[in-house]
Amino acid sequence: MKMWKALAGSAILSGALAAPGMVMAFPDDDHGPRHHKHRMFEHMADELDLTEGQRAQLKANREANKESHKAARQEMHEVRKQLMEAIDSGADQATLDSLGAKLGQLEVSKMQRMHEQRVQFESILTDEQKAKLEELKAKREEHREKREQRWKERDQ
Repeated sequence: MKMWKALAGSAILSGALAAPGMVMAFPDDDHGPRHHKHRMFEHMADELDLTEGQRAQLKANREANKESHKAARQEMHEVRKQLMEAIDSGADQATLDSLGAKLGQLEVSKMQRMHEQRVQFESILTDEQKAKLEELKAKREEHREKREQRWKERDQ
């Protein structure tokens, strides 16, 4: 009888300890990487103290660019796939160079779109918000440099 009680108590205790971990691992409001981006946007909007009008403008800008970004991502995916298939099949260098050039052009276009979005984002900010954004960028860069230094020290 004592063994049964110990076993039942262990089962109850392990269930009680596992439940919070399961909730943390699979939260109800998590919807994948895009949801994470949304939370990052909300955090940035809060940090910069954006007005509702500014938030609405940024959302409209994102929505306006959504389809073209999706098409560009799909095209980049297709070219990468073609390049990998060409490498696997032993294609000639001219074919590989052609696909590589196409991939490079798509990367440049992506960087240009990102720059345009950044300019568009910063254009709706007030001078105070721009200053705060620069401060946040400096903090992020400092954090990145510290992390990079730790990695270098670890690898030595």
